[in-house]
Amino acid sequence: MSLEKKNFQIFFKYHFFFLFIFVGYIISYFLFGSFTLFYLDRLDNEVVYNHILGNFYKGDYESAKIFLNGETKIYWLRRLLQPYSLLYIFNTEFAYWFFDIFTKIISYFCFYILAKKITKNYLISSLSACFFASLNVYSVWGLLISTFPYFVYLILFKNELKLKHYVITILIALNSEIVHSPFFFIFLIIFLFAFNLIKKDNIKNLILISITFYFFIIISNSNILYAVIFDGPFHREEIIRLGDSFDLKQKLFSIFYLNSFLREKFFTYELAKEIPYIIYTVIFFPLILFSKSKKLIKLSLICFILWIFVSFIKSYDFYINKYWNPGYYFIFTIFIYSFILLKVVNNFKKLVPISAIIIILFQLNPNFVPFAKKYVEPFKVENFRNYYTFEGYYQKNTYSKIKNIVKDKKVISLWPVDPMVAVMNNIQTLDGEHNLYPLSYKKRFYKIIEDELEANSQFKDYYLNWGHRVYAFVSDPNNVRIDFKEAKKQGASFVISKFKVENNFLMKIVEIKDKENLFLYKIN
Repeated sequence: MSLEKKNFQIFFKYHFFFLFIFVGYIISYFLFGSFTLFYLDRLDNEVVYNHILGNFYKGDYESAKIFLNGETKIYWLRRLLQPYSLLYIFNTEFAYWFFDIFTKIISYFCFYILAKKITKNYLISSLSACFFASLNVYSVWGLLISTFPYFVYLILFKNELKLKHYVITILIALNSEIVHSPFFFIFLIIFLFAFNLIKKDNIKNLILISITFYFFIIISNSNILYAVIFDGPFHREEIIRLGDSFDLKQKLFSIFYLNSFLREKFFTYELAKEIPYIIYTVIFFPLILFSKSKKLIKLSLICFILWIFVSFIKSYDFYINKYWNPGYYFIFTIFIYSFILLKVVNNFKKLVPISAIIIILFQLNPNFVPFAKKYVEPFKVENFRNYYTFEGYYQKNTYSKIKNIVKDKKVISLWPVDPMVAVMNNIQTLDGEHNLYPLSYKKRFYKIIEDELEANSQFKDYYLNWGHRVYAFVSDPNNVRIDFKEAKKQGASFVISKFKVENNFLMKIVEIKDKENLFLYKIN
């Protein structure tokens, strides 16, 4: 037997489920010829920001001026100082998927290191590590959640920290988001308490790791901190969380991903995301009480109480909520759920097969909606376009034709056209989305869409009380109330629309026919 083959066999003896973390990529590519995202808000904002950063790193120091009429500054973009963002120099889609796969691998091994301390069963360690990696869809936000199990391992099981532990902590902090960091310390304390390890050495290690982590995460996010402290006022000053009042029943259901049973319509987009979670919670949460693990019961109870408390805080219009969302708690829940699975399966080993099936469901999750739209009645749609892939969402062929016409002129996109698609295709826009831009621009753009907002209270509340999306909202395509004269005054020369628009201020330039037709108008 060759040495390579022997090493291969040894590896999979201890990491039987490792290859399972790639199932989703393989199935997506088989079905659609491309990797598929479930979450549109990666494509309509986060990926575009990273594309802008990539252009900046390549020497386009005015790259941030491409959207929101040039009202943002490059250092208002998160991840500007985070080293992994340099990947976007090469290619936006390549960088996204490379880091996505990389973080899943990191997630697997970080959780596996912790799991080995909980159980000597390597199959269960590999299973739970694969489960955690499968749930981790937050690669765009850096390394914190992927590596959090490693920090739990350090705090619970390491008596003495070495240089390598601090170096790893620094690298992780430099590639993490500060908005998620407050829960770093909180959850580590929770684990110490749940495992009855509030001892001198553990507390000392927690303090040293936390000081190192927070010092370097402040450095890597210093651009945002500087902006919030010294720039502004930003549109966030007017954020009001209307309609988000605290509902205990709804929050309890949300813990178990059972909100579909509270909605008027059961079969929804949200249900597709929730299906694997529902199966998981129905099976595993009741078994917490039968696991005979007081530590697990204590940990679960504390985390659930914290979830309710965070939801309560989020429901109030505190000033801090304008700049920091306490709901970021949710990215840590995938670790808590994975830890619950580890402990429960360790006590009920017959759950290994069903756990493997749930893992596959999480891997297939991004394919549910596009698969239904392409193959399943009655969800099937004509002229199917996979909105959940880079190619399907950004329509490079269509927008390259628009770019050739508009050149360096600015455009606005009529809802439901996403203006960030134009940005991704290097077309300058008045509209767009960002969570940090001047309040003055929000008020100025309001003049363009004022009549549309007055005709639709939902759009009005969304824009005035939230405001991240600076869109040219249209309620009725047959009666477009956008003030094109004002749009031209503010710098727009062209309009992109999915529907025909009859307006004295517009002149049709071209209709680009594809799976979804687009109209390009020039503002007279």
